[in-house]
Amino acid sequence: MTVRLLWRTLALASSVLLTTPSAHAQTPAPASAPASALESAPAPAPESALESAPALESAPAPAPASAPESAPVPPLSPPESAQLPYSIPRQTLIPGTPAMPGGFHFMVNAFAEAQNVGLGAYRITNPGVPSLSGGATYPLLVDDWAMGYGRDARGYIEGLLMLDFEPLTVHSQGVPELGQAGEGLWDAQHAHQLVHQAMVAVHPLAGLEGWGARDMVEPRDDLSLFFGQGSATIGPPIFMHRASNPGPTVPRKHHKGENPHETFPVIGAALRIDSTVFEASAFNGKELTPEDSRLYPHVGPPDSFGGRVRHVVRLSPEGGLEGQVSAERLHDQGSGEPDATQVSASLYYWVPAHGWRLDALADWAIDIPDGRATAQGALGELAARTPDRRTTLWTRTEFNQREEPVTRNYVVSSPWVFETVGAERVLVGGERSGLQMGFFGEATLAYIPPSLQPMYGTDVAVTVNVGLHLFGMWMLDGAMRPMHHAM
Repeated sequence: MTVRLLWRTLALASSVLLTTPSAHAQTPAPASAPASALESAPAPAPESALESAPALESAPAPAPASAPESAPVPPLSPPESAQLPYSIPRQTLIPGTPAMPGGFHFMVNAFAEAQNVGLGAYRITNPGVPSLSGGATYPLLVDDWAMGYGRDARGYIEGLLMLDFEPLTVHSQGVPELGQAGEGLWDAQHAHQLVHQAMVAVHPLAGLEGWGARDMVEPRDDLSLFFGQGSATIGPPIFMHRASNPGPTVPRKHHKGENPHETFPVIGAALRIDSTVFEASAFNGKELTPEDSRLYPHVGPPDSFGGRVRHVVRLSPEGGLEGQVSAERLHDQGSGEPDATQVSASLYYWVPAHGWRLDALADWAIDIPDGRATAQGALGELAARTPDRRTTLWTRTEFNQREEPVTRNYVVSSPWVFETVGAERVLVGGERSGLQMGFFGEATLAYIPPSLQPMYGTDVAVTVNVGLHLFGMWMLDGAMRPMHHAM
């Protein structure tokens, strides 16, 4: 019932976008906004189709003397640009790179899709939850969330609240995803918690010269202390917050080197010296099970620890490379899981290219549980956005060793291999309204390890996702005037 209601909400949003005037005036951004990060001026209009069409060689017949002169044909207006979620990695997440001192950042997102795993003869079964058909086409509403972020003008304090509505749209058996594992589910992706992120950070040195933000610009150096429900200091930008991952499918390795990303409490600190960031945190390492409610945070002792070092190289005013190495020690994970150590390393690259926007990630991680076999995962992602940002193409190649359940003696499989390709076209909306609706399609080819092929009855399967993507973003300065990313 909830899924049908939210599907109707998405349809209503689409009808509102279709009736939105296409040429209403855009409020200019403040002059103080840095051009390298935020921009309000529209992109230069490309040459219109009428202006670029070749002239006819034959002259037209002369019009009668009494015929009135025809009015000149106005040039076609350029298409409205769509929005880019983040112009740089970790732009407004905590812990991460603080941004927008004196500003506010709001986002909404949802994928309404039809999905078929592509395994008609297989049934996805997990203890204590209903089973799922590997060959059925399911209507799904996933990755549906809303986020708000704000920071004072001098940069003393910042806050982030992100609500994820999957507990209302995804049931305990999860979303079918062949090869996935985590939180007591196999071949299914669990729902995230309603309070996905709720963090506050203070910057105690913001009052000192050189350590405080001014005119929407970050200082060279910064110290932040953060607390709340959220992410440990481990891994690359979280999969649902990085521009290299525009689709709805969750990477199969995300429980290695990207987890936990919604736990309470997280207590930590981040020190940035120019382009290098040192981060550390203590957090609750317990992992939820399908029986646990996702409607409220689950409190536990912060007896797990993580640390990360990041360095950013700016290759151009609008492009760069971020490298990170990180590690964490997970204690008391629950469900009989042993303590474990995880290590992660990644490179994230973003650059403009002939008006296109390219985002790429190379990521590796290893899970080393006490007394059990280790498991590794690696992926490469690439997303390309057209100059008007209305078309996005993406691909992901992933290798992942999966830890099997107790019924299979916790064996670690030889690597699964996944190849994902996808595309989205924004149909309505964009920068002017802040809200946009796109149509997308995604396909994932999964190669099943030989040791598991008898159980699945095949060696390969192709999962297909098709649907609508609703995305909205509004960035405002202290006077509540809108701003946009420069690229």
